[in-house]
Amino acid sequence: MFKKNLRGSLLAASVATASLMISGTALAAPFYVSGSIGLVDQDDSSTDGKFTSDFTTGTVTGVNPPLTIPAGNKVGWNTTFDDGEAFNLAFGVVLFESFRVELEYSATEADVDKHTGVSAAGIDLTDIDAGVLLTGNVGDLGVSVGDLVANGKGSLETETFFLNGFYDFHNSTDFTPFIGAGIGYSNIDVDYKPSNVKIINDDDDVVSYQISGGVSYAFNEFFHVVGSVRYRTSDDASVNSSLLPAKFDIENESMMYDIGVRYHF
Repeated sequence: MFKKNLRGSLLAASVATASLMISGTALAAPFYVSGSIGLVDQDDSSTDGKFTSDFTTGTVTGVNPPLTIPAGNKVGWNTTFDDGEAFNLAFGVVLFESFRVELEYSATEADVDKHTGVSAAGIDLTDIDAGVLLTGNVGDLGVSVGDLVANGKGSLETETFFLNGFYDFHNSTDFTPFIGAGIGYSNIDVDYKPSNVKIINDDDDVVSYQISGGVSYAFNEFFHVVGSVRYRTSDDASVNSSLLPAKFDIENESMMYDIGVRYHF
């Protein structure tokens, strides 16, 4: 979750931005609040890492005696996700007839489907016994690395505060198409525990971006139903492993399809 100082900074930024909105529009522009829920199509993630210190493998069939992999060597795998869910809340203001600015809080979560292609120092570990991952282990555990990580329990959770701008294409109907873009600050929580083996349980704060498009339908001047499609991406999250002496960069990219309501006041 977000650290206390991050919460304080974001709250201060939110209050300052809201004050600028109010002063800039002389309280004449219509404000609004909105909320939505959505489906997240989380893209496959390349988990690229490096050993932060020397790593000695376990002794298993095919790796006897054990190997010592020097720090700095690469280790990684690929991760696929199930469809996830999203929850969004926003406060905004119409600055001009067709231009809106808003502050948005968004939370998304996608469960891990599986991990594949585990390698270390250029060695494919897929068919090697999983005991190779445990320093000091002697003897086969009876399950390969590939089978261990294919049971991909865990999740990728993202909390973000966005500053968004939107342009509304007003017309003679009650339907209003719009496009938008935003920049934000995210906390990405990575929990990878295939076959209940904790590999990564760490989080990182990164900069995020989104672009969106959609349409709103006005039941009246106050109440609107809104549907949108968003593309989101962020800087890679840098996290530590719980199992290996290694640090990983996790990609976080997704499409989101959401529907919600907007109330103007």
